[in-house]
Amino acid sequence: MNNNAVISNNAHQDNFFGELRRTRFHYYDTLPSTSDVPAGWVIDYKGKLHQWNGSEWINLAYVHPEYPLTNNPFQTDQTSGLMLLSQILTNSSGHVIKVAGRNLTNADIVSIFLNDATQSGTYTWSSNKIKTYIENLIGQSLTGALIYQPGGYVPATVKGSMTAPSPVTSATIKTGMVWVITTNGWVGNEPVSVGDHLIANTDNASNVTANYQIIEKGIPDIVDATDSVKGLIQIATDVEAITGTDSSKAMTPRSTKAVLDAKIKSKTWQIGDGSSVTFPITHGWNTRDVDYLCYRNADNRKINVSCVPVSPNEVQIDVLVPLTPNEYRITLTARLD
Repeated sequence: MNNNAVISNNAHQDNFFGELRRTRFHYYDTLPSTSDVPAGWVIDYKGKLHQWNGSEWINLAYVHPEYPLTNNPFQTDQTSGLMLLSQILTNSSGHVIKVAGRNLTNADIVSIFLNDATQSGTYTWSSNKIKTYIENLIGQSLTGALIYQPGGYVPATVKGSMTAPSPVTSATIKTGMVWVITTNGWVGNEPVSVGDHLIANTDNASNVTANYQIIEKGIPDIVDATDSVKGLIQIATDVEAITGTDSSKAMTPRSTKAVLDAKIKSKTWQIGDGSSVTFPITHGWNTRDVDYLCYRNADNRKINVSCVPVSPNEVQIDVLVPLTPNEYRITLTARLD
């Protein structure tokens, strides 16, 4: 057995509801010292689990007494209908000696939970109430919404004139309809250009310029962007992105990849030769801050092994028993400054 294969945990361990398998408690022929030991320590004392409660050892090999239930409708493989627990009796020791139930009816559900008159966390609504509520909510949310009209808008070519836009999402023009202007021209006395937006601010707006709002896409004075002001931004080179000191340039997907490739190192090795329990791995990253993930190739199970950085460029993997050839694959990852 390889005595180096020890993982030390200086923290609580949470397996997120996973099972402990092939695990044994520390065995003792005599009860160990409990000096400075907190309550909760569990050991195997002569083949029986014992727990230290802070003042004495408790034998956990408890045998539950048997109390056959005189009436238990839930003990069958399948109950009839939707059954509720309606009665439960216990003896003086707190053990259940009788269980009774009854079937839940539609009338029970409606009388207990259905209430169209209120909105709360206790009751539910009928399908008709839900349908009406959603329809009203959607109708309210659409009031004043900007509704894009496909096809765009071609303005008049003469100053002082206006061509009525064509509605697409309804038969007539509605408040909030938006058209993107596709050519340069005029909307009444207002010059417009490609990319500007025309928004109807009343129903049946027709070709009356007062019934529309014009949104211009152009910005007369464009300034350099900062962390508090919108504006123009320059693209950083890969070298500038990796250096990470320029606060006035933006990164692209390419420069982001360059940063990740330069700062995050990761590589996978196959370990196992049929006899060894110790495996030195040279990564060459000049750091001891290395994380690992290890999987068994046969079933892709994640395995915990001992991984110790023995130098800035090498780690040592230790296991309890020899591995078959290429039994495990281990991925090392490091973040470089």
